[in-house]
Amino acid sequence: MGNRYLIKPKHKGYVTTELICDFCKGIFWESKSSAKKKKRHFCSTDCYSNFRKFYMPKEEHSRYGTGFNIKERNKRIKTRSILNHAIRDGKIIRKVCEICGKKAEAHHNNYDKPLDVKWFCFEHHREYHNENPKLMVER
Repeated sequence: MGNRYLIKPKHKGYVTTELICDFCKGIFWESKSSAKKKKRHFCSTDCYSNFRKFYMPKEEHSRYGTGFNIKERNKRIKTRSILNHAIRDGKIIRKVCEICGKKAEAHHNNYDKPLDVKWFCFEHHREYHNENPKLMVER
């Protein structure tokens, strides 16, 4: 998240704060009241777009699921929800990446088995899908 560490004098009736862009790590200024309302801070719309493309979960992309029919999309959403609830309730413990040992995210090989997952970090999960493109197409 953006770090606030310097307050600029009042300009045009409001106080501005120096922030660090969450994507490019560049420094920019934003009104203090506006900065308080946001969790993440970006210096431009390009940085925001690139952040969403590279770091946001696929489900939060605006075109997510357009390649699958509604039944398949709903099954995938339900499966992820079941897994997230199991993690929240302590039935499943989130593990580390099977390859490197970093913090991991779950990968479903079969959406009919919501609790049967492999654990990969962000980088290795993307590599796994790039090496297995058939996982990304509709079955």
